[in-house]
Amino acid sequence: MELREGTAMLRSPKRSGAVLVKNLYLSCDPYMRGRMRENYDSYIPPFQPGSVIEGFGVSKVVDSDNPSFGVGDLVSGLTGWEEYSLISKTERLRKIQIKDIPLSYHVGLLGRSIAYAIEQCSLNQFFGTGAVGQLVGQLARLHGCYVVGSAGTRQKVDLLKNKLGFDEAFNYKEESDLNIALKRYFPKGIDIYFDNVGGPMLDAVLLNMRLRGRIAVCGMVSQSGVSDPQGICNLLCLVTKSVRMQGFLQHDHLHLFPQFLDHMVSYYKQGKIVYIEDMSEGLESAPNSFVGLFTGTAGTWRAIMLVHHLRSADVPGFLLFMTMESMAIVILLQTLLWSLQGNICHGTETDIKCLRTLRQSLKDPNDMLKYSWKFDNLTEGFICKFNGVDCWHPDESRVLNLRLSNMGLQGRFPSGLEYCKSLTGLDLSNNNFAGSIPHNISNMLPYVTSLDLSFNSFWGEIPVSLSNCTYLNVLNLQHNRLTGQIPGQIGGLDRLTAFNVADNLLSGPIPYFKKSFQAIYFANNQGLCGKPLENCKGSPKKSHTTVIVGAAIGGALFTIVVVGVILFYCLRNVPIKKREKDADDDKWVKSIKGAKGVKAS
Repeated sequence: MELREGTAMLRSPKRSGAVLVKNLYLSCDPYMRGRMRENYDSYIPPFQPGSVIEGFGVSKVVDSDNPSFGVGDLVSGLTGWEEYSLISKTERLRKIQIKDIPLSYHVGLLGRSIAYAIEQCSLNQFFGTGAVGQLVGQLARLHGCYVVGSAGTRQKVDLLKNKLGFDEAFNYKEESDLNIALKRYFPKGIDIYFDNVGGPMLDAVLLNMRLRGRIAVCGMVSQSGVSDPQGICNLLCLVTKSVRMQGFLQHDHLHLFPQFLDHMVSYYKQGKIVYIEDMSEGLESAPNSFVGLFTGTAGTWRAIMLVHHLRSADVPGFLLFMTMESMAIVILLQTLLWSLQGNICHGTETDIKCLRTLRQSLKDPNDMLKYSWKFDNLTEGFICKFNGVDCWHPDESRVLNLRLSNMGLQGRFPSGLEYCKSLTGLDLSNNNFAGSIPHNISNMLPYVTSLDLSFNSFWGEIPVSLSNCTYLNVLNLQHNRLTGQIPGQIGGLDRLTAFNVADNLLSGPIPYFKKSFQAIYFANNQGLCGKPLENCKGSPKKSHTTVIVGAAIGGALFTIVVVGVILFYCLRNVPIKKREKDADDDKWVKSIKGAKGVKAS
């Protein structure tokens, strides 16, 4: 690569239909390595030596001879690796309408419609690799799949499990046999594999696919630039297991883009999708970033170079830059949200308000929060140092979990939790909380996956709205003073793997749960009955049915009897008109009485 400097007229030629753009972010992707071959038979032509490198980016229109684009419009699409580009093929551009999402996301998070195409599949056991795989994996997790990822360092494995929410992850470099490693995590086999790597990993996956499984191939970065590519030895598994293996290109699914955009923006704003970024600044950083894609250099996944700084009027509040790595598997590195005025808090005021309100609503007799929860610091991530607070990232004031167990805290259910909009875990166990559990708890904690209120003194009924916390995996209400029945709707929570209401004052039948729980988790509730406890002497549902059916039958019989009695008394007194006797009626009888062998009656 060669970096050249020169001058250009910042005007679009008249009657050209072109637009002149100032490039803000440029994307560096593994597919570009394939365009650096002389003989290249693919969906996109090879680069021409001596010409400006072409890639995806985010730009701002500075002059336009096209009525579809005006000066000041923000666009994303194919542009050049240069400060300014004159684009004549404007069909490759789209206007950016969503302004409250970081601009760099439009070639990252919101530029991955291929991930949405994969989401349309029906999944169960999911294994994913590659830059797009990190999004596909999270989408699969949102649909209730068991998701496993692979990475090249322990740090990245930790990111996969603890930041991106994968069920399991492993370091493929520490595995002497990938086939054995996959069997360890998928003892029953893999339903779907999203591949961006190829090579030995794909070969091992083929051996572990389930019957009628599917493999979505988006790329094979391990074979990019290799003079002697490795062949695949286990393709016969496609036949013996009826596996479907298909390649995917983004432009095959552009019809899904509006739907993808709506869903992905919603997922991101609701905290359901985690997107983590690093940065590389300046065109001069491009060669190093590009090489890093194929060497596994720390801090390089798929690079986005910041080309121009924006004024605050262009993008209020923050700038995002990133560099990403695409060697091996499903990882994004680090979020850096920088204010134009310095490294101060922005966009997380609600989380700060959440903790401030929560602190004010509690009594802290043991001073467990007093010396830690100080709000006189405005640097980004300061709340992440609070006792019992886990953040999505240590440098980002966005609360992930609140672990306030065994602190001697007192009061009613804490206020302000609705402002922690990305909270997924709440542990208030072993304290002295009392009062009722809020009836609108699902509105306060819409994305909670773990809720532990055990060993307190909460009273009242279990809120039915807990059934709307559809991401709940763990619900522990043990050792409180809860009364009434267990809402049947809670049994319908698909993700619930741990449930405990022992040592309360609950009564009535235990509802049906999709996952069975042992009797110990319902123990010491004198009024509870039904599996796994003793059978109910007549569950309310059955007794109600019996009463209704019995009442219906009894009512019908009573009605018949009453009507019968009334008819009997009414008809008994009605005179019956007798027919007058006809003198000729009996003549024919008399005429045959004398006949031999004839009996007349």
